Amino acid sequence: MNMYGHFAVKGAFFVKLTSVWKESFRLYKKNFGALCLALLVQLVLRGIALSPLMFLADKALAPLACLAIPLYLLIVLPARQNYALALQEMLRGGSVFSLQLIATGGYWRKLLRGLKGMVCILLWSTVTIVSAVLLYGAYEGRWGLDVLTLMRLCSALGGDDLVGGLMIIIAAIAASALLILVGCAVHSGSRHAAAMGDKWRLRANDLGEGDKWCMGKRKLLRGRRLGLAALWFSGLALVIPFALVVVYAMGDYALTMLSALKNFSFPDTFALNGRQIAVLAAGAVLLLFPLLPLKNLLPAVYLDMAEEKTDAAA
Repeated sequence: MNMYGHFAVKGAFFVKLTSVWKESFRLYKKNFGALCLALLVQLVLRGIALSPLMFLADKALAPLACLAIPLYLLIVLPARQNYALALQEMLRGGSVFSLQLIATGGYWRKLLRGLKGMVCILLWSTVTIVSAVLLYGAYEGRWGLDVLTLMRLCSALGGDDLVGGLMIIIAAIAASALLILVGCAVHSGSRHAAAMGDKWRLRANDLGEGDKWCMGKRKLLRGRRLGLAALWFSGLALVIPFALVVVYAMGDYALTMLSALKNFSFPDTFALNGRQIAVLAAGAVLLLFPLLPLKNLLPAVYLDMAEEKTDAAA
């Protein structure tokens, strides 16, 4: 019996996901330190990519903040592929905290994979992006709407209740954002399958069976996206503690804005205040960062189990 023999046993769907959770948690406990260090590397790379945003503090240099977009694409997208490869090394007895995290081999292939994944998520985000742009454009008066007219429209939408109208608009945008979550869930295994494909490709080249192995790896996701999506959504339980912190901070932010609206004194900035930022930062460090490695492990372990199951059935 292979190391994931229990996964190959036929049973209820939730039992399979339970097996993935158990194995992921075992690996998480065993490699907690290395996983946190690997995640820290990912965060540092993101910080480097987004560093041009500091130019926003100076109006004269603000246009340079746009450099964050190409830097993010060129640095973060390949880094995500490297992280998936490092997880594959860990699943095979190596360490996730290795030079693989910053490896430049196959850079353009990794970049193209990352761009493909980003385009897929953007397509799932279309409704949310269009809604947000239209709302912001209306607020800015791009279509002949001033603030008072916009407030009257919101009030009419809420049945002569300004706050109710605003809540309806916010709820509609939030509902459209669910499509983004579905897209993330459906494509959550793509980079891990690609990482496994790279491992298979090296093995296939050694065996002289490249076409056979690569074809097998392309089929790994077939019929398994539903399981990956269910696993991804179950993994959201790990971010519930931080989500509660976000709800608290955003509730405080919303109350501040609504209070200003009721007094017909619109704030000069939409930025969070210092207290709200401090609450979010503390929540991220204490409640989100330690659990993210476990969430990242889930699709990698799921596909690794699927590979073992396929090999056992062959």
